[in-house]
Amino acid sequence: MVGAPRGFTALRAVFALNGLGVAVWFPRIPDVKAALGLDLMTLALCLLGLPAGTLLGFLFVGRMTRRFGLKAVTTWAGAALLLSFIGPGFAWNAVSLGIALFACGLCVAAIEVAMNAKASQTEAALGRRIMTQCHAYWSFGAMGGALLGGAFAEAGIAFLVQQAILQPLLALGTILCARGLLDDAARKPVVARGGLVWPSTALLLVCLAPIGALLVEGAMMEWSAILLREHVGAAPLATAGTFAAFALAMALTRLAGDRLAETLGPQRVMRASGVLMGLGIAAFALSPSIWLSAPLAVLVGIGCANIYPLAMSIAAGLPGQPAERNVATLAMAAFTAFLIGPPFIGLAASLLSLPVALALLAPLGLAPFLMPRRARAATG
Repeated sequence: MVGAPRGFTALRAVFALNGLGVAVWFPRIPDVKAALGLDLMTLALCLLGLPAGTLLGFLFVGRMTRRFGLKAVTTWAGAALLLSFIGPGFAWNAVSLGIALFACGLCVAAIEVAMNAKASQTEAALGRRIMTQCHAYWSFGAMGGALLGGAFAEAGIAFLVQQAILQPLLALGTILCARGLLDDAARKPVVARGGLVWPSTALLLVCLAPIGALLVEGAMMEWSAILLREHVGAAPLATAGTFAAFALAMALTRLAGDRLAETLGPQRVMRASGVLMGLGIAAFALSPSIWLSAPLAVLVGIGCANIYPLAMSIAAGLPGQPAERNVATLAMAAFTAFLIGPPFIGLAASLLSLPVALALLAPLGLAPFLMPRRARAATG
């Protein structure tokens, strides 16, 4: 298809800018926690705002993509998400922080579905797998964002000032890069149904696989900085560097993910990844030293990397519904992990400790093994 390589380049840039803009928030969570005087459980309830907004947004994103198209939603929702992350910088108490993160979550829903469905369209145009590569560029962006946020923290620059400088520039970059995305593909006719459409059995089974990976990934995003700064005694830049190592490991593993899936099959890759993820998060949580934490974060990143994008690619290719509807269903199911994660970790950390709470996530590495044989057969 003419323009497909250029469209792939633009898509990777959009993924990378999205990851960069979101990840500058992660190293600053301890600073926001300290500035607002929050304990772990209160912070957990605030963090719950983002997935709550995301899950609500998933109810409307299908209608949005049908009306405006995937390219337009990817462009403008991507820019809106980055700008929305200025909001937490204005928070003056726990309630306002939760509301600001809820607004961010509404934008996450739109870009998550549109960006991944556009990746599925680009896969079809190129005639080869690219989904894990797109997610690799998100992780490259996240690595850069973590280091950038850590540098601002190390320099003592206020979080609001950081966001006011960075996010408008990243939003503008997203708008400019998204101009090169492929035009939306013509829709295949789908039998219209009134009201909510219950997902197929195959899709429901695929939805089981990535929940554990997203819960662990979310824990690394939201809690690793607090773990390293408050329990290991790491400096802000070293903390950001550890998360950057996690993100880099995810990125490099995702670059190989499509080829591994073609060679070994996506389910084998997902199961092996789950085992590595479970072992890695347990060891990382209990690590006594930043020098040990960094390589263990790499192990967690390798394990987390390909489970979600491979499940997304499988779901997008299932017959019977448009790709964006299958993607939205999988994303909504998988993102329940982000809804479950903050209160579970916050409560466990309050009762036990944060290291123990994170170590309790290790059994989630077995989640890809729960996908029954029928799902594996149905999804190739």
